[in-house]
Amino acid sequence: MFPAYHFCVSGAEDVLVHHTHDLRDNMRDVRLDPSLPYAPHTSRRNSWSIGLSVAAMQDATPFDFGPCPVTPPQLDALCEVAAKLAAFYGIGVAAIRTHAEAALDDGYFGHGPGHKRWDIARLEPAPEPLDPSEATRTGDWFRSRISALIARAR
Repeated sequence: MFPAYHFCVSGAEDVLVHHTHDLRDNMRDVRLDPSLPYAPHTSRRNSWSIGLSVAAMQDATPFDFGPCPVTPPQLDALCEVAAKLAAFYGIGVAAIRTHAEAALDDGYFGHGPGHKRWDIARLEPAPEPLDPSEATRTGDWFRSRISALIARAR
């Protein structure tokens, strides 16, 4: 299940977290030998990184999250996993990024032809066109939740 990621959150309400790939495989410059196993979760951003995914949003667009929208329990679980990994591995919360934020950095953010990544720039579908600031605000929302979980665990 989802071999491009290290952990996958599944189930809309009864959430399960699946460990799908060995973290150690990405703790190197994967570009030096991409034939070795690693989790290729975000193009060109896989070295020394951990990939988390949610089993949701199949056929989603920014305007319609489709038949399997991301759910609040899934978002809670995603933040919990990220907080535990960040605390355990000493990862600064500022280093936690969404696909949409990576796409902003690399120039392929958006929806439609030539735009590959908008997930997860918004947490609710909306009729308005995507705005790059949404990606940053949503990433900030995740980092704030993750920071609070880490602080609470101390």
